[in-house]
Amino acid sequence: MVVSAKERQIAAIFRKDVDRQALNQRVMADHLNYSAQNLSHMLNGRRTMGIEKVVEIADYLQNPETDFEAAASLFYTPKPLNRKRRDGHPLSKMVGQDKEEMERIEIEKKFEIWDLLSISNEEITMDERIEVQDWLLELVDEISSEIAVFNSVCERYSFNSREIIKNADLKERND
Repeated sequence: MVVSAKERQIAAIFRKDVDRQALNQRVMADHLNYSAQNLSHMLNGRRTMGIEKVVEIADYLQNPETDFEAAASLFYTPKPLNRKRRDGHPLSKMVGQDKEEMERIEIEKKFEIWDLLSISNEEITMDERIEVQDWLLELVDEISSEIAVFNSVCERYSFNSREIIKNADLKERND
């Protein structure tokens, strides 16, 4: 199987981080359940990794800088401005923010938008107001992240973003 230029770029990022952390490759290979030779080939860009192995290696390295560089290299996405965000990106688990994600989900469960709209302003407590405001801030951050990805994809593949939005509106009306 031919190793793509992107995979070689990710391998170089990982190799640099393994060297910087002075990790024992044999121990790393055992932990990841790879052969030492296979891991060496992957880190030197001679063997394909695939998304699962990219995620596993990045998770093992536990370096957010490396994680974002690898994600950006693989998916042509910009680095997020706010690293506290976690989105639906396939490599989001690399960010290691499961706790923050769970907190956000709990707030969303508590304040389901349609239920929230039926509650009057006078009915919610000050603590609930703060939680709703935190949820709104997260929502704005999520929207900003999604817009950045949308713009990157449109630019990368030469799509007219206005046409895409117009078509999406038309499609939604027809559904």
